[in-house]
Amino acid sequence: MLRKPVCSAKAKAVGLLILLLLIGPIVSATSCTPGRTQLKIICAGSLIVPFQEMEKEFEAVHPDIDVVVEGHGSIQVIRYVTELATEADVVAVADYSLIPMMMYDNQVPGTSQSYADWYVKFATNRLGLAYTNKSKYAYRINATNWYDILSGTDIKVGVPNPLIDSCGYRALMMCQLAEAYYGDEAIFESVMGSFSPPVTVSDNIDTHVISVPEVLKPTKVTIRGSSVVLLGLLESGDLDYSFEYESVARQHGLGFVELPPEIDLSSQNFADVYSHVMVRLDFQRFASVIPEFRGEPIVYALTIPSNSSHPEAAAEFVEFLLGTEGQRVMSEDYQPTLVPAEVDNPANLPSRLRTLLAEQ
Repeated sequence: MLRKPVCSAKAKAVGLLILLLLIGPIVSATSCTPGRTQLKIICAGSLIVPFQEMEKEFEAVHPDIDVVVEGHGSIQVIRYVTELATEADVVAVADYSLIPMMMYDNQVPGTSQSYADWYVKFATNRLGLAYTNKSKYAYRINATNWYDILSGTDIKVGVPNPLIDSCGYRALMMCQLAEAYYGDEAIFESVMGSFSPPVTVSDNIDTHVISVPEVLKPTKVTIRGSSVVLLGLLESGDLDYSFEYESVARQHGLGFVELPPEIDLSSQNFADVYSHVMVRLDFQRFASVIPEFRGEPIVYALTIPSNSSHPEAAAEFVEFLLGTEGQRVMSEDYQPTLVPAEVDNPANLPSRLRTLLAEQ
């Protein structure tokens, strides 16, 4: 199904946000009023719009707390905490698997404590293609011809960096899944083009393994640090299409090509289909983990790092996010929620969150 681009007041309001995303991470505030507790939320860039809305509503009922929201690609979100020593009170990412992979066996320096020992799954999404009215062939692209159009040498395609952003490695998965769905073994290479050194696809029993080198130099597509950074290039006409989550495209008033659920990583009904593809990152900075990601439905998750300076306030914010008001904000910003939220280690949750999740 094809959604036409729209130009809502809200889309115009986020124009400045797009411009700022080209400059660097989005930060909602940089200073704190004396006497207020500063609560730092580091989140996936795809969550920045609903989280900034929640920041306003949460502060209205908690005037003693100043919420600061900062967005990055999901891998980078966790690296800021575990490798770059950035203090965070809440971490929220677009791929739940990153939290146990990168935080559970990683100890806070000078302690025997891991950075986290629980996560809550709270949202989902769908992967597709974002575009504008200026994009070439915008009038005729759809779920059956998208890969033919993106294969054209005159079409400029944006891909989030898979070494930094979960949307990036999911875009690779989607193109690989498309080969089986459409019966065309040339889709991955024709859409993505070549890389130097190459991105390779090998078959391991029943799994297509996509190996990504540490340095990505594409000859066809344009790669940027995160999916939301590509939005500015779409708006300026420097890109025709970019791989994007549906919630982000709709928040920014962009057109969105909905793709079949067999390849868009949105449906639990096709989890087994998705599992036949894997992305392996050759990323030497992952010193203690194996950066392999098997295809599965998109699920967002959050945690409160064990070295949070304000764990009680962080739990209050998470309680707000998972409650009815937070769900309303997410719905208004086109971000599907997971209700009830799911936790992996309930015994490790802060007590007020155990109570909330038990009631859902």
